[in-house]
Amino acid sequence: MPAARASTASNPAAAALLRRVGRGLLRLERERICCGSVTRQQFDTLRALDEAGGLTTSQVARRLGIDLSTASRNLAVLEREGCLRRRAGADARATLNQVTAKGRGCVQSLCCEEDTAFGSVLARLPRAERAPVLRALRLLADALDGACGAEVCCEPTTSRNPSLSQEKLP
Repeated sequence: MPAARASTASNPAAAALLRRVGRGLLRLERERICCGSVTRQQFDTLRALDEAGGLTTSQVARRLGIDLSTASRNLAVLEREGCLRRRAGADARATLNQVTAKGRGCVQSLCCEEDTAFGSVLARLPRAERAPVLRALRLLADALDGACGAEVCCEPTTSRNPSLSQEKLP
């Protein structure tokens, strides 16, 4: 039995806590972060494209840890919505997907809502506990990336939320 599976099997309380946190994050995203006609995965796609300045479909799939067909469908929807444009890449076989002004506006709006929603959760923690919780979240995110084989696509460089900017990420 792999080590990761053994540790969850021997610690059902940890597994239940991880499921509870996952459900809570999904509920928070659904209720407090309004995506309109853009799904969460499409929003993540837009953000990755915006941060990178453009990506091919295969780069989007790798960066988000999704199937190539899913990335292609998401990109097609975003193009129809006017949130991205496709251009010939350096390699004639690859198409570069880039965010339009409309797509950038969507990213900025949703990032602001996301920062506010997540900031309100962190604000509910005692100030002295915030840094240790953020360190633990970083470790958890790294462990999840390793377990799922996904690249980290949206590494924060600075916080857009003033209440979070006072907290240093470990």
